[in-house]
Amino acid sequence: MYRSEDIPPCGHPRVLVWASGRAEQVWTMSGGDHMARDSMAGQLELGDHICSFVDGVGDVLDVMAQTLAAGLDAGDKVMMFTGSLLPPTAVQTGIDELPIVTSAARRSGQVEVLSAREAYLPAGRFEPDRLLETLMGHIDQTIRDGYRGLRLVGDMTWALAEPPGVDQLAGYEAQVNQLYLDGQALGVCLYDRRAFPRELLRQVTCAHPASIAGHVKTGWAPLLRISRTTDPYGLRLIGEADLSNRQAIAATLEAVLDQQPDPAAPILIDVAGLRFADAAATAMLGQLAQRAPNGVHLAGAQPAISTVLDRLGVAQLPKMRLVHATGGTGTASTEMAA
Repeated sequence: MYRSEDIPPCGHPRVLVWASGRAEQVWTMSGGDHMARDSMAGQLELGDHICSFVDGVGDVLDVMAQTLAAGLDAGDKVMMFTGSLLPPTAVQTGIDELPIVTSAARRSGQVEVLSAREAYLPAGRFEPDRLLETLMGHIDQTIRDGYRGLRLVGDMTWALAEPPGVDQLAGYEAQVNQLYLDGQALGVCLYDRRAFPRELLRQVTCAHPASIAGHVKTGWAPLLRISRTTDPYGLRLIGEADLSNRQAIAATLEAVLDQQPDPAAPILIDVAGLRFADAAATAMLGQLAQRAPNGVHLAGAQPAISTVLDRLGVAQLPKMRLVHATGGTGTASTEMAA
């Protein structure tokens, strides 16, 4: 089981900062409008898990609006968990009146608005394992219903009341990454940076592969994307692995080891798309190689990554093998690197 205390403390989050937009500008757009694709939510992909810092209710509405527009544009199901200042009934009424929400979407339940407090605290306390099981059920049902995937956006202000179990929040945010590894869902967690303690914000930031605060430019992508591969089994890392997402990396490495279908085979970690990895992230790959029954094959390491592997001695570990990446980012062979 992944435990947040197993990982060294994170530093300050690496985020992009921009001036906040207005929800009305997004909520009044017509379906398929280019703004849906150019927004932060429009540039997310199934599999992403983002920590979005907001400044009050206006920003919360903005991100929810972006997620709604992008989800409908992509044909995904959208599920929104709203806080006490945004009652689900009021939000649902507003959504139903939007031109981007078709009558078919209303009838099919493509958009759901739920109380965040009821979703996260069904028994009056925060129980991460129970919540993970519930979210997995939502994802499975979404796929059975024929949608491409599920877009989740949650207003986390319920945690400010410090309900029982809230001390597990950062650990939960790290664990929930495993639900997104197969590319059937994405999650956007909304934290009001004016209301939450700085230390808690630092902890939850490290539990997400990427964080953001504000608008993004066209072409923006999350700092790190993590996905599961099946043939061969393992993980694909694209972007940058550093102090700001360390607990997210640790939790996904733990999950890929725990869920390995064939312990007799090595775990493949495809790093062809990894531009940067700090010493701690590289060391975690070495730890995975030592713990995996048949080691790790590390595919497509770029020169900068290879240098860190060599200097830390990770490349020389008996159960670590460097292999070539072929056919572009994310496709690895099992040929030994020279």
